[in-house]
Amino acid sequence: MQTSVIIPALNEAHNIQQAIAAARRDYTPAEVEIVVVDGSSTDGTPDLVPPGVTLIRSPSGRAVQMNRGAAASHGEFLVFCHADSQLPPGWCEAVIEALSRPGVSGGTFQTLALPEQGIILRIRNRLRFRANWKIMYGDQAQFTSRATFERIGGFPEISLMEDVEMSRALHREGKLVRIPLRVVTSSRRFQERGPLRQWLQNICSMTRYLYLGATPEDIIRVYRSSREEAL
Repeated sequence: MQTSVIIPALNEAHNIQQAIAAARRDYTPAEVEIVVVDGSSTDGTPDLVPPGVTLIRSPSGRAVQMNRGAAASHGEFLVFCHADSQLPPGWCEAVIEALSRPGVSGGTFQTLALPEQGIILRIRNRLRFRANWKIMYGDQAQFTSRATFERIGGFPEISLMEDVEMSRALHREGKLVRIPLRVVTSSRRFQERGPLRQWLQNICSMTRYLYLGATPEDIIRVYRSSREEAL
């Protein structure tokens, strides 16, 4: 029973090897397949992908990249992990156990944003989000079975909020779970803009999208990081 980890990457030379190592851990290739989908990086990210990891190239766009990666993978279970994130010890067993529960269609992990600088990040890192909330995010490492992923048509190929739409689709299929293990994810966006400002902006963007009719294009104008703006 193989699990595939799909890692979309764009200019992630500083993070890609750690993301791959965390996904691999002590799992054999028969247990865990890793697929890196590079979206036209200019910093040498593809050159850092080690042997034994599948590398494919794709137009940039996280949803497009994750769909391409899923199509190229072979596992019964799919885990979508951002390139600046690291899956925790025991992640594979936890995913298989969660998806083996009756009625469960998918889920995510808790997160730990590092480096932890400032009171806002310390508070954020100690929160435990509700397991039954239907909106879950990409930096939490979304997972589902291949059968469910194919049934709902994969990620909608939109410029942003593909993770929100995926969680909505999975919620319509069944129950979502949130594994208590914590994915380590980069706090660089919080550091660039200031933790409080970024946290409030995240809340504002989600409110605009979910309740006020904002489009992904409306949200992306204020969401893009300096790494993305430099492209």
